[in-house]
Amino acid sequence: MERHGRVGPYRIHRLIKRGGQGNVYLGYDGRLQRRVAIKIYRMPNRRSARRTLLREAQAVASLDNQRIVAVHDIIESREHLALVMEYVPGCDLGEYLEQVRPSLASVVTVGQDIASGLAVARQQAIVHGDLKPANVLITAGGRTKLTDFGIAQHDAARQGSAGSLSALSPEQCLGEALDVRTDLFALGCVLYRMLGGEAPFHSGGKLDIQWLLERPPAPLSALVPPEMDVPEELVELVMRVLSRNPQLRPGNTHEVRQVLREVKRSLPLSRDSSLLREARPCFRQDAPGDIPLEIPTALGSASRSRLSRAGIWSSWLLWSWPRRLFASLALLGLVATPVVIALQERETIVHIDAPVMEWRGAAQVPEEVSAAWLVEQAKRVLGRELGNIRVRGPIGATPDTVFRAGVNGDPGEPVEKLQIQLQCSDGLCAFAVGRDREGQLRYRQALLLDGMTLEQWTAIVSEATAALYD
Repeated sequence: MERHGRVGPYRIHRLIKRGGQGNVYLGYDGRLQRRVAIKIYRMPNRRSARRTLLREAQAVASLDNQRIVAVHDIIESREHLALVMEYVPGCDLGEYLEQVRPSLASVVTVGQDIASGLAVARQQAIVHGDLKPANVLITAGGRTKLTDFGIAQHDAARQGSAGSLSALSPEQCLGEALDVRTDLFALGCVLYRMLGGEAPFHSGGKLDIQWLLERPPAPLSALVPPEMDVPEELVELVMRVLSRNPQLRPGNTHEVRQVLREVKRSLPLSRDSSLLREARPCFRQDAPGDIPLEIPTALGSASRSRLSRAGIWSSWLLWSWPRRLFASLALLGLVATPVVIALQERETIVHIDAPVMEWRGAAQVPEEVSAAWLVEQAKRVLGRELGNIRVRGPIGATPDTVFRAGVNGDPGEPVEKLQIQLQCSDGLCAFAVGRDREGQLRYRQALLLDGMTLEQWTAIVSEATAALYD
């Protein structure tokens, strides 16, 4: 073990959280200049169990959705496994619920985000298996992301294994097979606690296994404050997903998402987007002096990346070997110009209007925020969502990003058009972004509060822009 260690190429800064399955650290990726969260697990002794853990980690890394914390890398040594993940500044839902009685709008936002993440996992036959408030992260943009698929089951037919004692379903207690209905039961527990103020099946602050297996939870309608004005259909949905028999629960996330969507439509506009306002006082503060005590030395000196071999490596081969081959053949005069032109045509032409920026009062905005900065954030999101892009517009188009003329000299029409607006008044900024693709218009907005850091601005602006592509 060593102090001030590394995990592969990632430098460890401090401890974020201790957990039963492994500790989570704040790290830094110097190559991409970004902070990361690193969770370190101890490898099982049995070879078959090690292979299973690696397979499940690689399966979780394949999940690509803004409602799921992204896995950037998997670092393996003989005794440890480290998941290098997206760092989400903010707090988890458990920390939030310890201090706040959420509004109905916040309950709906959390429920929708979790259900969306579970829908993506179900498409890959992945069961979270440990869905609890501590594994739901609230972002700086006032939305949530699922994390810690630590016991995720890539094979839905496998026998269930027990997750955290606070997030058990009846089928996990009985060792039965797990599927999406297990995660929906856990979602029901989360919604029950948010609406009713206490967790179901709990007595004296602890899960009562006998109650879980033999009796239904206390009626939610008796716990919800009258002023919350919770629709009856939402109460009925929560009680249904908490059925002991998995066959009585919805078989997928569709019904859950539909009910939550209808509830959201019924909310007054002033109550929609309350999660950020309620959660902001709970956000964790950076503590640079909080240095981790123990980091496995082998993860820094004798480790290897399993994700790069499984995903990034194969992707590099797919795109690099043709280019290297063509470069070699070009030296021999064996590659004609039309082949090069064909390779360059894998691009989407995007026009970004100059952002409209208005100040109607005093607001504490990071000094880096400008029209050019807003365009740069949009370009980064477009690159992730659309792949190879060529940007045109009055600002933000460098020689590397400006579109090239076609073979006939005609520059062509942009496929995407983006409009960006930032309006600031006393203590508050409103960010808005619109997308026009072949006449199809979409619009997203987000609020930024006084005194937010540049990192928080980046997260919120990027998330709102990415939402155009949901």
